[in-house]
Amino acid sequence: MTTPADALRIAIYDLDRTVLRTPTFTLFLLWAAWTRAPARLLLLPLYAALAIGYALRLYGRDRFKPAAFRLFLGTHLTPGEADGLAARFAGWRVPADVPPGAGAAIARDRDQGFRLLMATAAPEFYAGAIADALGFDAVLATRHRRDANGNWLPEIDGHNCYGAEKARRIGEWLDANAPGGTSHVRAYSDHLSDAPMFALATEAWLIGRKAKLTAIAAEHGWQALDFEESPEAQPCA
Repeated sequence: MTTPADALRIAIYDLDRTVLRTPTFTLFLLWAAWTRAPARLLLLPLYAALAIGYALRLYGRDRFKPAAFRLFLGTHLTPGEADGLAARFAGWRVPADVPPGAGAAIARDRDQGFRLLMATAAPEFYAGAIADALGFDAVLATRHRRDANGNWLPEIDGHNCYGAEKARRIGEWLDANAPGGTSHVRAYSDHLSDAPMFALATEAWLIGRKAKLTAIAAEHGWQALDFEESPEAQPCA
């Protein structure tokens, strides 16, 4: 597929199980609690109960995530605390948890003139630090409310950046950064919940190692890619 020379090229990456192997939300909460208030790890049984309720669909992510945030991080994080935790967490996970294919794809997309956009349901304060560590140009993530002093609060500001909401925010970003619909969009994600994001893409890449994912990708007209395989098995401009 060819792209006009003046078209804006954009590569959109999901975070969990795509750019990083390990899902970040629970890992960050446990790591941050251990780092700043280890006694909060005694609340793990309450977190397990919350997770079970979420798995049983008694409530959604918009309720589960703020409650989990409050359990392990308390009622707020100061800007300095949030920045420090985010930078240390990103330094721990990058590059150790980046699959070889993901690192190669990011480098190649950058070399081919693509702007790099991370789009994730993770909280924006640490997703932004991970995106910065990997050289991304922009990040769309779940926003959290902030008080008059700039402290980060457990409550989500708006909606969880997931599924249709993620696609809506990507659409807004594209409208602002690629007016006229002239962009060539390359999108990567490991999960079917990102089908709305894939619908915005010129190239959609489903990331994973299972044969089932290849069949799902073929069924939807997407392409399949294993970021654990040789970096050479990657898309070309």
